Amino acid sequence: MVNRTFQLKRSYLSMLFQLSILVILMIVLQYVLPLWLLLLCLIFALGSYVVSLRIAQPLYFQHLDAQEWSLSMQGSASIQRLSISHMIDHQVYIVIYFQQKHTKPLLIWMDQVSFQQWKNLKKLVKLI
Repeated sequence: MVNRTFQLKRSYLSMLFQLSILVILMIVLQYVLPLWLLLLCLIFALGSYVVSLRIAQPLYFQHLDAQEWSLSMQGSASIQRLSISHMIDHQVYIVIYFQQKHTKPLLIWMDQVSFQQWKNLKKLVKLI
């Protein structure tokens, strides 16, 4: 049986992706906006980026039985029991959608897990 326990780390690929989008956006806005408005947008964007870094990150994702999975978040003592509705593989990251409507989709970037766990996740995507 495939090991379906995933210990998640902070993703540096996601931070690099977000910062590159921010830089591209600021370059485009440089030609459209006056300097004072561009600086205001930059301060707002960097502030929202810092706030997004403080949002609780998933730490532990484990298969329980059938469609039941457990998800533990950083800074939270409680463990959520969730059911997966479907998964999408985008090569660099995998998006996991849950049947519970109040739960946001989970993004797992390839640098958050070990190479063996990444291969196991890709197999799981094909199965579900």
